[in-house]
Amino acid sequence: MFFTYTMSVILLSLSMYGVWCFLHDMWKWWLEPRLMPMPSCSFLVVVKNLDGEVEDVLRFLARKIEHAEIDRDIVVVDVSSNDFTAAILKKLASDIDIITVVIRSAGQRAISEGIGLCRGTVVHVLDLSNRMSTEDFMVTVCALLRQDSHDVMVRRMPD
Repeated sequence: MFFTYTMSVILLSLSMYGVWCFLHDMWKWWLEPRLMPMPSCSFLVVVKNLDGEVEDVLRFLARKIEHAEIDRDIVVVDVSSNDFTAAILKKLASDIDIITVVIRSAGQRAISEGIGLCRGTVVHVLDLSNRMSTEDFMVTVCALLRQDSHDVMVRRMPD
């Protein structure tokens, strides 16, 4: 006999645990996300005078949304920028089909104007004009997309 009885029991227990972990991971990865569809969401991004960073930030967001494989859109509201932000946003809207651009003057309410264009049932408002930095924006986007797709599961009751 190659192993003792005690060693055989330990190896059998570890192999059964490994099979359970594998099946659990397969459930989390393959079956559980398909049981309940996640609601669609929109990102409402308010920008002002970000001509040097706005293209990179929005392309990053569009790339993350594409990998999330959930129905999402981006509405960008430019609040009276004094630089080339509006022109860059118009070019991005023509390049990326999920981006909608709204250009407003400073006296108007940016969020109330942009929220009507959002198609998702959940709207994430990200204010780059005076509340967040671009680094905070990227971290927040990663956290929101990860939470929307994996961490939140709600049990639906039959009608």
